[in-house]
Amino acid sequence: MAFDKKKKKKIKFRFLPFLVVLTLILYSFLGFSQVSQWLGFNDVRSSLTFLDYLLWFFLTFYISLTIHELGHFFSFVFQQVKLRALYITIFIFHKTEKGWRFRIKPKLIVLLGGLVVPDFGDVKDENEYQKIVKKFSRALIAAPIVTITFLSVTIVSFILAVLFVPQSEFMGIIYLLAFYAIPINLLFIYSFTLSNPMFFGDFVAYKKMRTDQTFALAMITQYSMFTLSDSKESDHFIWEKSRDTLKGLPISSSQFHTMILLSYIDGVIRRDEPLDHTIDIKINRIPIRKYLKDELGLSLIYDIASYHYFNSNVEKAYKLFDDIQKLVSTKLDSKMLNYNKMKYMHILHLEYQDSFLSNKDNYFIGNNWIFDVLVDPYELLQAHHEKLPFREYSTVVHLEEVEPVIEEEQKSDSD
Repeated sequence: MAFDKKKKKKIKFRFLPFLVVLTLILYSFLGFSQVSQWLGFNDVRSSLTFLDYLLWFFLTFYISLTIHELGHFFSFVFQQVKLRALYITIFIFHKTEKGWRFRIKPKLIVLLGGLVVPDFGDVKDENEYQKIVKKFSRALIAAPIVTITFLSVTIVSFILAVLFVPQSEFMGIIYLLAFYAIPINLLFIYSFTLSNPMFFGDFVAYKKMRTDQTFALAMITQYSMFTLSDSKESDHFIWEKSRDTLKGLPISSSQFHTMILLSYIDGVIRRDEPLDHTIDIKINRIPIRKYLKDELGLSLIYDIASYHYFNSNVEKAYKLFDDIQKLVSTKLDSKMLNYNKMKYMHILHLEYQDSFLSNKDNYFIGNNWIFDVLVDPYELLQAHHEKLPFREYSTVVHLEEVEPVIEEEQKSDSD
């Protein structure tokens, strides 16, 4: 009986959580103590303290995580893609114009994982762009393959060791590594299948990179900010790619459409790219309420107000600014709301906020602190504090319609 390939994938991934839970239950029942008796390395177990167990866990976790991230890293290297950074939780190896550097950032422990940042360099035409998408896709799938291979090798090595290696302290160490490596890597593999609006596991990202042009463009656009060889030609091509994508698709409130639309608007109002009338019609039809529930959506609507102002639709820009204050979700970060309000009042010539914007303590950088070894988040924000070219906003007053009334009132007073 033939199965649909997509169906087979779903069935296979559905068993992963069950496998992880089953492994953890077996471990909790058997434990290192029981297995050490079966395999005859009680001496190893009796010499270990709670701190030792903790250290072995972290050692195995970092070995597993490093092997996974190196899968991404070397996939880029073998495809001749330059690298900007390798994150292994709090440890960062990053490249500057003077060469590679190493830093430790304890705050990054919140990531509970790693990250590889490629440097795609200049992307000047469609051929180069498509090559980058393919290379990115291969790097995304390379690391899961490495993790699955590592897990398989761990299991097979342990079985062979049990069968052929004499009972010894060495055997105890092998089991202790396997004891932690198996559930850790099973959890990694399961995480590759997960996704939410802010996170995409490697399997999910790989599939979307190959099948979703909006996702692919958003990723390339995002990573292009980390290149050491940025050029106006590359910026222009990415903008053209954003324009053509937006023209061919209905605009949705997904984060990837939002990122691409932000890139398009930024090109129009800050780099003098030409306005596209098809996209202009779509922008004017955007239902703003959908976007005012998160930081990215709020940034877009404020930028649309700037877009209207830049295109001399001052009344529409100011009305949109007022609507944002009325409709924005109060659940959003208050510092972020205040920073954006002050920033766009300044940009739109509503009220100049030079003093507020000169103080970095007032800035809201969100999660951009993660990449502060690659780009200065404060400099990025300051580049968007410049006021837009002034547009006149005036109303015609017909004084001749008032004059007869004034004359009549004066006559009445004299009587």
